[in-house]
Amino acid sequence: MTVRLLDRYLLREFSLPWLYALDAFVLLWIVEDLFGTLDEFVDYHLPLGQILRYYLTSFPDALIQIIPMSLLLGLLFCLSNLGRHNELLAMRAGGVSRARLAVPLLGVGLAATLLALAVNELFVPRAREHSRALRRGFSGKGEPNVVPNLFFVDLRQHRDWYALSYNHETLVLENPEIHERTAGGEPVRDIYAERARWLNDQWVFFNAETHEQTPAGHVVIHRAAQTNFPSLTDRPRQLLLQNKRVDEMNSGDLRRIIRAHRRAGRTGQLAEYQVTLHYRYAFPLTCLVVVWIGVPLGMQIRRSGALLSVGVAIGLVAGFYFLSNVTLALGGAGQINPILAAWLANILFAVIGAALFIRLH
Repeated sequence: MTVRLLDRYLLREFSLPWLYALDAFVLLWIVEDLFGTLDEFVDYHLPLGQILRYYLTSFPDALIQIIPMSLLLGLLFCLSNLGRHNELLAMRAGGVSRARLAVPLLGVGLAATLLALAVNELFVPRAREHSRALRRGFSGKGEPNVVPNLFFVDLRQHRDWYALSYNHETLVLENPEIHERTAGGEPVRDIYAERARWLNDQWVFFNAETHEQTPAGHVVIHRAAQTNFPSLTDRPRQLLLQNKRVDEMNSGDLRRIIRAHRRAGRTGQLAEYQVTLHYRYAFPLTCLVVVWIGVPLGMQIRRSGALLSVGVAIGLVAGFYFLSNVTLALGGAGQINPILAAWLANILFAVIGAALFIRLH
């Protein structure tokens, strides 16, 4: 058997258990989620179409959690079956080293890492935002495109925005208030309006009332049916950014908000954003790490069969996620370095994988 044929054979033997594992984890995710949301679906009399829309919207978030687990379980199934039928032994007798046997499987891990990285950056933040918005809409607590009680702080211009609601589809603020202060916190100008809308690259205010502080300490009030303020350069995307949850931000959003806090000297509030940013890259690499640790482990599982593979996979996954959650919590609280918090689980399990590879030789 040539090396290329051997690679194709290994990939074929791996693909079926992996697909079974992937399907099983997807079904488990749906069942688990239904336990928490079925009452809501029934209470709100949701049609099947809206339920399917909710799960399709949420699927990218679930997928990146499922891929590493399914890779590990499929890999251990594959290698334990090959070992049980002495096929690994035959390959070794044919002069193929264990390291060479691992190459196509590690290639799968690398491909899965790149896929997870793309999905995690391009789809997951928006999927989390939209799925939560859909649930608000189902419950009657809001509309999917409306952010209630918007609050935005322009750290550079010392300006606070508040609005009763913000529709990020029509770019309309309801009952907006803008409060401008000096660097020392003294009032400069307050703007109140019935409504504001982003038109022609500027905010247009309707039924606006402006309270301006004069140098003498008096307040001058101006009213206008429709007006704009050229100094208000905060764009709709900026207003929306601070009202997202941290896990709903992509890496570009996270970098922008980290820069804004650094410019304003608020470095004490950066830990949570920094941990999330680095974990955005660290978590997809888990796909490669689980293959790295799974290959030598699977080659050591001989005649114990699939049951031991399942037990080992569950134990490894539980250990990895427990360690990740602990380090992320410590990093977000500023108790350990944010970079270390995001990468520690991957580093530790990569070292364990290296030790297992060494033991094979």
